[in-house]
Amino acid sequence: MPSPRAAFPLQPKARAAALLTAGLILAACGGGGGGGSAPVGPGFSGREVKTEGIESYTTDHNRFTRARIDLASTPADREALAGFDGGGSPAGYARLIKDAENSFPDRTFVEVIAEVAPLTGGGEKVVKVLRLTADQAPFDNVDSSGNAIGSGKYYFRGTGDFRVYASVDGGAVRTGRGDLENLVIDFDRGTAAINLRTGQEGASEIETEIKADNLTFNILTGEFGGAITQTARVDGETLSAQGFLRGSISADETSLRQHDQRMTTSGVYHATGERLTSQGIFWGSHPNVDK
Repeated sequence: MPSPRAAFPLQPKARAAALLTAGLILAACGGGGGGGSAPVGPGFSGREVKTEGIESYTTDHNRFTRARIDLASTPADREALAGFDGGGSPAGYARLIKDAENSFPDRTFVEVIAEVAPLTGGGEKVVKVLRLTADQAPFDNVDSSGNAIGSGKYYFRGTGDFRVYASVDGGAVRTGRGDLENLVIDFDRGTAAINLRTGQEGASEIETEIKADNLTFNILTGEFGGAITQTARVDGETLSAQGFLRGSISADETSLRQHDQRMTTSGVYHATGERLTSQGIFWGSHPNVDK
């Protein structure tokens, strides 16, 4: 799926200021001709979400909010990514998340591109992750009077919708599969709390957990994130790594009303420690969403 980047992406505070200025200009121009009420810009701003090592911008082709980690480090990596972006599927590389694993293709786009190698018994082994991308449908939390719509807490979950790509002591990539156990978005406080876990059974090769209780949430853009710590259980030891997580939620005025919370979420993270290095991606929905 081609995903061109916006040429001049605005950061959350800049977007808020631009929307507010546009609303005020339109309101000022609408006083003469009796042509109806002009759109009103937001009368509030959101908290800036700071996440080192994670790109964030609005895509040109569908105006989704994107969070992306780019790990490509060689000309071959770049050539492979260009091939995928051009609609191809270069040999020796793969998209790791299958279409059937994403229950919300109209609202969520999740992609992990990696270098892979064939396994003797069939299938593929991840050699190196090149890029992780999580796009989320637009978020609109401004009513016709310029006020915020959402209030209180909203909850998201995703069973089987968490992937980890980790390396211990510089070794081979271990793929973890697990759940977005809980994401709580607090509109009143402008915060997010998240719990992500993988086990070590079935196709999951590493047991991990990310639990963060005070991430920043921007009530104007729908983005959330901040610093996180990931832990992993490896051979009876608990390893840890520090990094950043960034995601977003989709919503409009109808879905933000308490009786119809039809919203989705997605995001990415990276973490590095003394022995543990990992990246990952997650997605999910409000329990009321139709899959």
